[in-house]
Amino acid sequence: MPHTMLSFAAVQAEWAHTLDRINQLCPVLRAAEAVRPDKFAYITIDAAYEAQVPAIEQLLFANLLLRPLQRIEDRGTIEFQADWLWQWRKSVPWSSQRTSWVNRLFPDAPERSYVYRFDVVTVDLHEGLSEAG
Repeated sequence: MPHTMLSFAAVQAEWAHTLDRINQLCPVLRAAEAVRPDKFAYITIDAAYEAQVPAIEQLLFANLLLRPLQRIEDRGTIEFQADWLWQWRKSVPWSSQRTSWVNRLFPDAPERSYVYRFDVVTVDLHEGLSEAG
């Protein structure tokens, strides 16, 4: 059975909830305000709130309509980037790994970059219903 895409309103509501929860931890300097299939999600905080990174990562991964991609630390800021998903995914274990490809010879190269690794598993709601029936 084919998966149906969720509405913009559903994905936007999850994103707004995630942003609200992150704003409770620390001020957000910049963030994508509206979900768009042709853009990625991002949140930028001041590096002074580095201690909040694990909690922010937990909130990003708790949003099951989001696929966190990377964290970039540069010029006194920390930016989290993710893709919006248009289908629910399962909650799965994840890890953060520092990338070694950052070349400081390029003028705009970030100071540090981390990539998130995890398995995206979409949920077929009809499977659960047929098993329960």
